[in-house]
Amino acid sequence: MPIIDSPRRMVIMVPTPEFRQHQLHDLPRAASLGHRVSDPARAQANRLTRDRLVAEDAVRTAHQLGIRVIEVDGSRDVAAIAEIVADHFSPYLPEQGRKA
Repeated sequence: MPIIDSPRRMVIMVPTPEFRQHQLHDLPRAASLGHRVSDPARAQANRLTRDRLVAEDAVRTAHQLGIRVIEVDGSRDVAAIAEIVADHFSPYLPEQGRKA
C-alpha cells in the first residue's frame, strides 16, 4: 500500500557532495559524531560513506517513482529552498498558504 497517492505529494532533498563537505568544515554540529569512538576519523569517513549511499539510493528511487529531487548545493538560502518546496506543494496548500 503506497504511503502517498501521488508522487507530486513528495520531494526528496539531498545535499551535493560539495555542500556536505562545506557543512563538515563550517558547521561544528555537522562534524560532530555525538559520542566517543575509538577512531574518530574512521567513524566520520564511515558516516560520510553511509550518507552518500543513502542519498544516492533516495535519488535513484525518487527518479524511478517520478518524485521530484531538490539538490541542496548552498547556492540558495533557506528562504529560497522553502519557496521552492512551498511552490511544489502549492496545489495541496489551503488558499491562505499560497502566494498572492
